[in-house]
Amino acid sequence: MIQSQGRRAARNVSQNLRGPSLSAAIRSASSLEWKEGPTSTRPPSEKRSLLQSYPGKSQSGRPNLELLAQRLTQPVKREGNGEVEQKRLLKPYDLSMQLKHMCSEGDLNGAVERLKTMPRDAQNAAVWNTMISECLSAERYQLSYELFIDMKRRGFSPNNITFSTMLSGISLIKDWSKYSKQLQNAHSLYEYFQKHVESVKYHEPDNSKELSLQPLVAYIQILGGAGEYHKIFDVYFAMDQEGPLAPDRFVFTAMFKAISARHKRSVTGEETSTRNDVSSDAKHVWLQMEKVMQKNPDFQLDPGLIATAIRALTRGSPNDQTFAFVIIHDRLGLSKPGEDVPRRLSNNLNAWTLDATLQLCNTMQKHRLTVHFLRQVMEKINWDKVWMRYLIDSSHIHKLLRAYAGLASLGSLNEPNEALEALEWSIKHGVIYDLPKLSPTAQSYHLALMTCCRSADWPTAIRVYELMTGVEAGHFESGKSFPPTIKKRSKGKNLPTDVETISFLLRTALAANNLTHIRHAMWLADFVRVDALLSDEKTAAFYRSKLASTLMEAIKRLQEAGDFTREQEKAWSSYRSLAREVLKSTRGSPKPGVEEERLGNMRTLVDMDNYVAFQMASRSTKARTQ
Repeated sequence: MIQSQGRRAARNVSQNLRGPSLSAAIRSASSLEWKEGPTSTRPPSEKRSLLQSYPGKSQSGRPNLELLAQRLTQPVKREGNGEVEQKRLLKPYDLSMQLKHMCSEGDLNGAVERLKTMPRDAQNAAVWNTMISECLSAERYQLSYELFIDMKRRGFSPNNITFSTMLSGISLIKDWSKYSKQLQNAHSLYEYFQKHVESVKYHEPDNSKELSLQPLVAYIQILGGAGEYHKIFDVYFAMDQEGPLAPDRFVFTAMFKAISARHKRSVTGEETSTRNDVSSDAKHVWLQMEKVMQKNPDFQLDPGLIATAIRALTRGSPNDQTFAFVIIHDRLGLSKPGEDVPRRLSNNLNAWTLDATLQLCNTMQKHRLTVHFLRQVMEKINWDKVWMRYLIDSSHIHKLLRAYAGLASLGSLNEPNEALEALEWSIKHGVIYDLPKLSPTAQSYHLALMTCCRSADWPTAIRVYELMTGVEAGHFESGKSFPPTIKKRSKGKNLPTDVETISFLLRTALAANNLTHIRHAMWLADFVRVDALLSDEKTAAFYRSKLASTLMEAIKRLQEAGDFTREQEKAWSSYRSLAREVLKSTRGSPKPGVEEERLGNMRTLVDMDNYVAFQMASRSTKARTQ
């Protein structure tokens, strides 16, 4: 550090010798303080002030600056090895790297102490920002705020990066009930940032780096996570409507995310009223965004913003969910049946916006729209264009299969075949174009099996099971006990048979009310060791309970038919005993949401559509009369 300071002082004096101001050089040299440390190389006799007892003086008694410059820049020998090295000051960048290294070693407190004891010349705002960032990474939120205050006290003005670092770090807090003090700090930081912006507008109106919205985006995220939603709109309406600080896509995205999170925080007793507030807020924000877009032609409407808006509206009332379909048509280019179909897909349509669209359809229980929209995209994908290959992945196939399962609950009989075709489509294109994310997951196969179960379609259920596990389950002959064979496929393609899978197969066989199918299902149950699956307490209690009850029912049906061997009767007896124990231990287990989902009767859906149409007509009438 002393060597670094010596080099900087010499450089300053040398430069000032060439310039018009000699007094500046004298001040630069006289203000230098030499400190002893482990890196010091000058002998003790030379560690005194350079301006005391200086040998070269002019006739006026003032120090000779030329000799002073030579003295500052002369090389100094290290003791021991005789190496010659020139002194230089510690630079802020080097100090930042030292602090980061100490933090990586776990010495956060030591890094803070080192920063506070370093000379002012080695510090700047960037060094303090580095230390604040390290504290936030270690979740030392209060310490980071104390450094922020100390930074101001020492005369280093916080900049946009400082506020962005502080607020972005605090926004990562999940449980705000434990960090009420940090919420107050966030409010204080927002007030400081407002003052900083006003100062920059007055002194440096063209400084675009300091007129950034990132701190406000992080602050909105904090308000949404802490549940202070009313302050979000206070922040929004306090913003400029034009210029560099006008709301942009990141601000609106943060607002939509906060609105979406509001419904999750609502209690059950206030769910209806909160839901309506959420929908109204989301629609209001979208309309405000359209006004900003009209004033700012450079406003960029990206897919991430559209997706978050659709998700926020999805949690609203049926009227506002219908408004989301307007966004889907206008911004994504997806049309309902009977509407004009665009020639090509919109640039805003990607995996995010498509996923939000399908989720909206399933939430509104308009499952045929889910099927219609996804098929519309499938038909228009140009597989020669690489970017279009990633429009659809396993999550979209999952929502499509969920829609088929919902339609099957109405008694539609063609859904199992369509579900099977969707699985085959995803497997085929995933292999051809090397798209691992397009491969169906275990949950996707379960939804297809659920669709077969609700439609009592045993042949299709067997085909789905073969695609899932590679087991040639169709090679079943009644009266023979040979086990099925397993196809050899690439790694990860053959998924294991779990409790949900065998449970759906048994339920499908019983729903088909066919003894051959029940024998077939029991043959598969013996092959996968159903007793081991029942004993696995790590699996979902509901499906263990469901498997136990369906297994007992299947055994009962086969025993009543009287077509079984002694070995089968012995195995079935052990199955029954184990199933009874499982039923006792899993009594009252919660039912998964997908099992509870029912589309409802057609009259309910018609009433909902009529309600939406009435609300839209009422709003249109009010608009014309005003």
